[in-house]
Amino acid sequence: MYRDAQTDHGWEAPLAPGHPAPARQPLLRRLLREPLTHFVAIGIGIFVISHVIEERQSRYNLTLTNADVLRIANSYAQQYGAQATPEQMRTMIDNAVREEIYLREGLALGLDRNDEIVRRRIAQKFDFLQQDQAAPREPSEAQLRGWYGSHRDRFAAPAKVSFEQRYFAPDQRGDAAARALATSALAHPETAPGDTFPGPPRIVSLARDDVDRVFGGTGFAANVFAAPTDRWTGPFRSGFGWHLVRVTEHSAAHPRSFDEARADVRSDWIEADRKARNDQAWQQLRARYTVTVPQVR
Repeated sequence: MYRDAQTDHGWEAPLAPGHPAPARQPLLRRLLREPLTHFVAIGIGIFVISHVIEERQSRYNLTLTNADVLRIANSYAQQYGAQATPEQMRTMIDNAVREEIYLREGLALGLDRNDEIVRRRIAQKFDFLQQDQAAPREPSEAQLRGWYGSHRDRFAAPAKVSFEQRYFAPDQRGDAAARALATSALAHPETAPGDTFPGPPRIVSLARDDVDRVFGGTGFAANVFAAPTDRWTGPFRSGFGWHLVRVTEHSAAHPRSFDEARADVRSDWIEADRKARNDQAWQQLRARYTVTVPQVR
């Protein structure tokens, strides 16, 4: 009698003539029965579970080290000029713990994604880190002289002006009234009643940028530098109010020698070198990325 099943010896008995061949078991079913498949599946499951547990433990384990506490104490001392008391330290440590917990919970919820402020802040911090990597280099004498020769105009001594003034404050009488009073005072500026200017009443040998810095960038410096010498003119508006001005001296711009400008040449070279190396670092970083952007029309 013929059998169509596998024998105990591992071979299949011949089938009777006309008897159909048995259907082969599907590949997936056979793989599922393999012990190796079970071993791999168990291994993957253990890895996934351990990874989830590790992430959870990492998220919920928060440790402040002695270095963290010292950093908090030093930050307080730098800001307030005194050492924090133990009670203040406990409060600041509690705040640091609260901040870290809030940060982790926010990151877990994905609150950092699609947030313009967070994106910009992280990008700025990375930019600062990149700039810090470009430590200043000391230029050689030849480099300094070459830089001076290529940028001689940068190191010329600027035009300067000296003048005295009469000040009329708008906060005491209003802007229009202060201007009107200054205009009428132009007829007798030496004896005209004015107000006490919060800065120096007489300005000696200031460049245009310095005048803008002292009086505010409102066009006041341009008016002063255009004013004639030894004649009261105005009124001119500054960041403080209205002024009558008498220029006592104009000093024209003039070139400086290399030795006179050496300190400025060195500072300018170091800044330009730092920027060039930062730009080079950016280009190297940019080259790692494949960027696709829509065409702008």
